[in-house]
Amino acid sequence: MIRFLFRLVRLVLVLALGAAATAKFLLRSHASADTEEIDLVNIFGTQHLVSSADPFFGGKVTSAFAGTTLDLRRVVPAPTGVYLDILVAFGAVGVVLPPGWRVVFDGNVVGGAFEDLTQTASDPDAPIVRIGGLVALGALRATTRPSIEPVA
Repeated sequence: MIRFLFRLVRLVLVLALGAAATAKFLLRSHASADTEEIDLVNIFGTQHLVSSADPFFGGKVTSAFAGTTLDLRRVVPAPTGVYLDILVAFGAVGVVLPPGWRVVFDGNVVGGAFEDLTQTASDPDAPIVRIGGLVALGALRATTRPSIEPVA
Protein backbone atom coordinates (compact mmCIF):
# COMPACT_ATOMS: atom_id res chain seq x y z
CA MET A 1 0.00 0.00 0.00
CA ILE A 2 2.76 2.45 0.92
CA ARG A 3 4.67 1.51 -2.20
CA PHE A 4 1.59 2.34 -4.30
CA LEU A 5 1.24 5.74 -2.60
CA PHE A 6 4.88 6.61 -3.28
CA ARG A 7 4.47 5.66 -6.93
CA LEU A 8 1.33 7.76 -7.17
CA VAL A 9 3.01 10.79 -5.58
CA ARG A 10 6.01 10.39 -7.89
CA LEU A 11 3.72 10.19 -10.93
CA VAL A 12 1.81 13.32 -9.90
CA LEU A 13 5.07 15.21 -9.33
CA VAL A 14 6.49 14.17 -12.72
CA LEU A 15 3.25 15.18 -14.45
CA ALA A 16 3.24 18.55 -12.67
CA LEU A 17 6.86 19.21 -13.64
CA GLY A 18 6.11 18.29 -17.24
CA ALA A 19 3.06 20.55 -17.35
CA ALA A 20 5.05 23.42 -15.84
CA ALA A 21 7.90 22.96 -18.31
CA THR A 22 5.44 23.01 -21.21
CA ALA A 23 3.67 26.08 -19.82
CA LYS A 24 7.00 27.91 -19.46
CA PHE A 25 7.43 27.84 -23.23
CA LEU A 26 3.79 28.51 -24.11
CA LEU A 27 2.80 31.28 -21.68
CA ARG A 28 4.21 34.80 -21.86
CA SER A 29 4.18 37.41 -19.14
CA HIS A 30 2.67 40.83 -19.89
CA ALA A 31 3.49 42.91 -16.85
CA SER A 32 5.58 46.01 -16.29
CA ALA A 33 5.67 48.79 -13.73
CA ASP A 34 3.02 50.88 -15.52
CA THR A 35 0.68 48.09 -16.72
CA GLU A 36 -2.87 48.76 -15.54
CA GLU A 37 -3.97 45.12 -15.79
CA ILE A 38 -1.13 42.63 -15.43
CA ASP A 39 -0.72 39.10 -16.72
CA LEU A 40 2.31 37.94 -14.77
CA VAL A 41 3.65 34.44 -15.50
CA ASN A 42 6.56 33.03 -13.49
CA ILE A 43 7.58 29.41 -13.89
CA PHE A 44 10.82 27.95 -12.50
CA GLY A 45 12.14 31.35 -11.47
CA THR A 46 12.05 34.32 -9.17
CA GLN A 47 10.31 37.55 -10.12
CA HIS A 48 9.75 40.84 -8.31
CA LEU A 49 7.37 43.39 -9.85
CA VAL A 50 7.01 46.87 -8.38
CA SER A 51 3.94 48.41 -9.98
CA SER A 52 3.26 52.14 -10.23
CA ALA A 53 0.18 51.98 -12.47
CA ASP A 54 -2.41 54.74 -12.31
CA PRO A 55 -5.07 53.35 -12.19
CA PHE A 56 -4.37 49.72 -11.28
CA PHE A 57 -7.21 47.25 -11.96
CA GLY A 58 -5.42 44.02 -11.00
CA GLY A 59 -4.94 41.05 -13.27
CA LYS A 60 -3.63 37.50 -13.28
CA VAL A 61 -0.58 36.06 -11.57
CA THR A 62 0.61 32.53 -12.34
CA SER A 63 3.48 31.08 -10.32
CA ALA A 64 4.54 27.44 -10.67
CA PHE A 65 7.67 26.06 -9.00
CA ALA A 66 8.63 29.72 -8.49
CA GLY A 67 8.68 32.66 -6.12
CA THR A 68 6.86 35.86 -7.08
CA THR A 69 6.53 39.19 -5.29
CA LEU A 70 3.99 41.79 -6.41
CA ASP A 71 4.59 45.18 -4.77
CA LEU A 72 1.52 47.43 -5.02
CA ARG A 73 2.61 50.23 -2.69
CA ARG A 74 3.00 52.75 -5.54
CA VAL A 75 -0.24 52.07 -7.41
CA VAL A 76 -3.40 54.13 -7.48
CA PRO A 77 -6.35 51.74 -7.17
CA ALA A 78 -8.99 51.82 -9.88
CA PRO A 79 -12.39 53.25 -8.90
CA THR A 80 -13.86 49.76 -9.33
CA GLY A 81 -11.29 48.25 -6.96
CA VAL A 82 -8.43 45.83 -7.47
CA TYR A 83 -8.98 42.15 -8.33
CA LEU A 84 -6.12 39.65 -8.53
CA ASP A 85 -6.64 36.16 -9.94
CA ILE A 86 -3.70 34.17 -8.56
CA LEU A 87 -2.62 30.61 -9.37
CA VAL A 88 0.15 29.20 -7.19
CA ALA A 89 1.37 25.64 -7.73
CA PHE A 90 4.41 24.36 -5.82
CA GLY A 91 5.58 27.94 -5.21
CA ALA A 92 4.95 31.15 -3.34
CA VAL A 93 3.44 34.55 -4.12
CA GLY A 94 3.76 37.61 -1.93
CA VAL A 95 1.53 40.66 -2.38
CA VAL A 96 2.81 43.82 -0.67
CA LEU A 97 0.24 46.53 0.02
CA PRO A 98 0.41 50.03 1.48
CA PRO A 99 -0.91 50.57 5.02
CA GLY A 100 -4.68 50.96 5.24
CA TRP A 101 -5.63 48.67 2.37
CA ARG A 102 -7.90 45.71 3.03
CA VAL A 103 -7.70 42.19 1.59
CA VAL A 104 -10.59 39.87 0.79
CA PHE A 105 -9.56 36.33 -0.20
CA ASP A 106 -12.20 34.14 -1.85
CA GLY A 107 -9.97 31.62 -3.60
CA ASN A 108 -9.32 27.95 -2.90
CA VAL A 109 -6.40 26.45 -0.99
CA VAL A 110 -5.41 22.82 -1.54
CA GLY A 111 -2.45 21.60 0.51
CA GLY A 112 -1.08 25.11 0.88
CA ALA A 113 -1.62 28.29 2.84
CA PHE A 114 -2.99 31.82 2.57
CA GLU A 115 -1.79 34.37 5.11
CA ASP A 116 -3.27 37.83 5.52
CA LEU A 117 -0.66 39.80 7.46
CA THR A 118 -2.03 43.21 6.51
CA GLN A 119 -2.78 45.87 9.05
CA THR A 120 -6.48 46.32 8.46
CA ALA A 121 -7.99 49.77 8.73
CA SER A 122 -11.37 50.58 10.16
CA ASP A 123 -11.91 53.13 7.37
CA PRO A 124 -14.88 51.95 5.26
CA ASP A 125 -13.51 53.88 2.26
CA ALA A 126 -10.14 52.09 2.35
CA PRO A 127 -9.15 50.42 -0.94
CA ILE A 128 -10.02 46.74 -1.14
CA VAL A 129 -7.89 44.14 -2.92
CA ARG A 130 -9.92 41.08 -3.81
CA ILE A 131 -7.87 37.95 -4.36
CA GLY A 132 -9.27 34.86 -6.01
CA GLY A 133 -7.78 31.83 -7.65
CA LEU A 134 -6.07 28.66 -6.45
CA VAL A 135 -3.18 27.89 -4.13
CA ALA A 136 -2.10 24.27 -4.63
CA LEU A 137 0.82 22.98 -2.57
CA GLY A 138 2.15 26.52 -2.23
CA ALA A 139 1.76 29.73 -0.29
CA LEU A 140 0.14 33.12 -0.82
CA ARG A 141 0.93 35.94 1.59
CA ALA A 142 -0.51 39.45 1.70
CA THR A 143 1.52 41.89 3.78
CA THR A 144 1.56 45.59 4.57
CA ARG A 145 4.73 47.62 4.50
CA PRO A 146 5.34 51.35 4.57
CA SER A 147 6.50 52.98 1.34
CA ILE A 148 10.05 53.59 2.56
CA GLU A 149 10.76 49.99 3.62
CA PRO A 150 12.31 47.91 0.83
CA VAL A 151 11.08 44.43 0.06
CA ALA A 152 13.80 41.82 0.42
